[in-house]
Amino acid sequence: MRANALKPEGAGAGVPTGTAADYINELMSRYSKGDDAVFERLYASMASRLHRFCVRLAGARADAEDLLQETFLRVHRARATYLPGVNAMYWAFAIARSVHLDRLRYRRRRPEALGSANDVAEDDALPTDDRYSPEAEARTRDLVKVVTRELRRMSEKNRVAYLLLQEEGLGVKEAAAVLGTSPDVVKQRAHRAYEQLRAAVGAAGWNERSDPAPDAERTRTRPDSI
Repeated sequence: MRANALKPEGAGAGVPTGTAADYINELMSRYSKGDDAVFERLYASMASRLHRFCVRLAGARADAEDLLQETFLRVHRARATYLPGVNAMYWAFAIARSVHLDRLRYRRRRPEALGSANDVAEDDALPTDDRYSPEAEARTRDLVKVVTRELRRMSEKNRVAYLLLQEEGLGVKEAAAVLGTSPDVVKQRAHRAYEQLRAAVGAAGWNERSDPAPDAERTRTRPDSI
């Protein structure tokens, strides 16, 4: 690791220096070799981002929590297969998606209650700033609901491609590696998702000139071009 690099966010005394990705990769490499002592730090480093991904995959908070725990269980079971140098966060995304698909297949065979019809994102508090107003918050919540609803309606393949690129910030090649497909296929799926979201947002009365919320919130909720 680079000697002059910063410690990962949240790192305390005694934590190796390096980027957040380097830090997680190092922990995963040690864990893959049987160093159980690093698991708590590995979990703490990965859980927040992985939970967000699980929420978008599963929809309801309870399902996302179950998905997260099953993902970490599979990470544990598959740790010996982890290859040093591979981005451990992206490796975990691939495992989470695999778990999610297994759960979908199971539910198709044995239909059961799927939990709340609302995505947890619809109930999350939205950040405010000096431009906050009740009207702006209400409009933003409406937009979040439209986007969330449409994400749940689209195909799983298109949704995951869009989430990896637009919400998790992966590059096209990185997303392709997670999904086990080609970059061209990822771009095609993400573009389809974007077009579906844009159509839904437009049908709900929004347009490019709408200004429902501060810039940061619009970035999170409005589909950007691929």
